[in-house]
Amino acid sequence: MNKKILGLVIATVALCILTVFLVQLSLAPPQGTPKELDFTVSGTNPCLRFLNSTVSIVYVPIVTEGNENWQLTVNCTKMPGGANGWTDVYIYEGYWDRGTNFTCLSEDVYPILGEIESADAQIRGDAPYTASFGGSTPQSYTMFFIFPPGGQATFHVTLKKL
Repeated sequence: MNKKILGLVIATVALCILTVFLVQLSLAPPQGTPKELDFTVSGTNPCLRFLNSTVSIVYVPIVTEGNENWQLTVNCTKMPGGANGWTDVYIYEGYWDRGTNFTCLSEDVYPILGEIESADAQIRGDAPYTASFGGSTPQSYTMFFIFPPGGQATFHVTLKKL
């Protein structure tokens, strides 16, 4: 009889703990939900090629829920070559966040390199890059760009909900 009561008490406590855990999980925002970002990154590279494993890359993972709109803006505050300097923007249709402080090396993205495409856009030393994301359905993207060669580059990146 005592074993049945002890088992019932343990089962009740376990059920209560499981219930509390599930309630907290349902109230927590989904993993990957964007927060407004505002950060500055600096660096330089010997070249602009993903295939060189030590090329430093900046990335911005973006996840939108349905009926949300987000705006990404990248201002170049210091660019080798001044107003004539540039770097291309690349996009991956998916969420990728395996670097540190929004930077990584090109070898880190080798597993998804075949899925990274040119966004047909550039970040220039004389104009910010702006892109909007969102729509009626959830979306996941990761924007990549490479620190340009020729000296130190500094980028100020913001991602904000509209």
